[in-house]
Amino acid sequence: MVAMRRQTRRTFLTTVGAAGIAGLAGCAGGNGKEKSSTTSSTGSGNQETTSTKGSGEETTTENGTTEQPSGPQTYEGFEKLGAWSAVDGEGSLKKSTKMKYEGSQSAHVVGSKQTKDGMIHRVNFAEKPADFSNQNLSLAFKCTSHDFVKIGVQLYAPDRGHIVEMKRTLYGPKGKWVRVNLGVTSDMDPKRVDLSKVYEIRIIGRSTDPNTTKPIEFYVDDLKTVPAPEKGMVMLSFDDGLESQYTKAFKMMQKYGFSGVDAIITDAVFDDGFLTQRQMRDMVKDGWDMICHPNTQSVPMDQRPKAEQEELMKESQRWLKKYGYDGHKYMAVPKNVVGPNTFELAQKYFDLTLSFGASPNALPVIQKDTILSRMGTSDIKSVKQKIDHAARYKQLSPLLFHRIGGQDGVPEKKFENILKYIKNQNVEVVTLTDLKDKGMIV
Repeated sequence: MVAMRRQTRRTFLTTVGAAGIAGLAGCAGGNGKEKSSTTSSTGSGNQETTSTKGSGEETTTENGTTEQPSGPQTYEGFEKLGAWSAVDGEGSLKKSTKMKYEGSQSAHVVGSKQTKDGMIHRVNFAEKPADFSNQNLSLAFKCTSHDFVKIGVQLYAPDRGHIVEMKRTLYGPKGKWVRVNLGVTSDMDPKRVDLSKVYEIRIIGRSTDPNTTKPIEFYVDDLKTVPAPEKGMVMLSFDDGLESQYTKAFKMMQKYGFSGVDAIITDAVFDDGFLTQRQMRDMVKDGWDMICHPNTQSVPMDQRPKAEQEELMKESQRWLKKYGYDGHKYMAVPKNVVGPNTFELAQKYFDLTLSFGASPNALPVIQKDTILSRMGTSDIKSVKQKIDHAARYKQLSPLLFHRIGGQDGVPEKKFENILKYIKNQNVEVVTLTDLKDKGMIV
């Protein structure tokens, strides 16, 4: 009976795919109501006319309907920087032909000596504002100055009183191109936000250390749009494979028909306070993913030699493969710090890597060179806001839990409150396997 429930769910997921399109972030109005992009048609008969916004194309068919691109489209390749400039007092902008992700060059930003932040913007849309309705955004980013940074993208939709902001915290990797699938973290006056009329785009980089004395230096390239799905998604993820994740979380989630993602420390399976294989298999039968969580103990992954990091990853993956857990394709980074070697190895051994990023993720997730961001759950008001953003902007909000119940865990009533809230919102609860089956990893 459990297997049938899972199969039915999978069948449904595969029929949805990326065909459903709703907002950038979901909806142009930011209020859950879908708005369609429009194109002008000068053709007749069976001709098709396309209008280009950036490098992505929309097609107007013979019956007058608008077809959005079905996959990622380059909106801005930064091949020409004439439309972009540094914000006054927030550093400098120039091209770089040495540091590039795609094409012949990228945008090179050096922060202000006063603020240490770097900020660039594009404002010259004139009478043709950027149209990000029915789209999510993704950007290639490289920081060469700091280990831990924050990147932000702001959309003035249509003005400074209606700003949609997408922030991401990156605990590494320094000096590597990372694909940031941007998710909305805040919105001003969301009922009046209009993402079909974006008159300014800002890209901001800053160190996570407010006391840094070094201006940030970073590069951006390959800003893409992806057609958003019909519905936003929430992921319930758990670290360490703790016993309470079966005795508390699993039992409570079953009542709502929710499955989760558990990052397993394989060395600890059967130890006191940790999951047993019988419990893990019960969870898998109910749709859960068991993924890799290498056992770094007291020495963080990024502080270990590359060979040690590789062996820890392979050891965790071998164990899950040996016992038949398909989640061996995915890894949650221990202690969330992604060093350059960690990033390279994760790209080699895993289909997708998860780490703390304090923000939602654009859907579909562009897989190459990305890190899937997870978010903390200590503040219930913040958690509900993240779920709301998933619903409103058709994005993925992965929530991160450890112990449920007990003195140092999330209180059971609080966890139940979160589950009830999710159930009552217009979102789907998904696992990593679900994302793949649904066509949400591209």
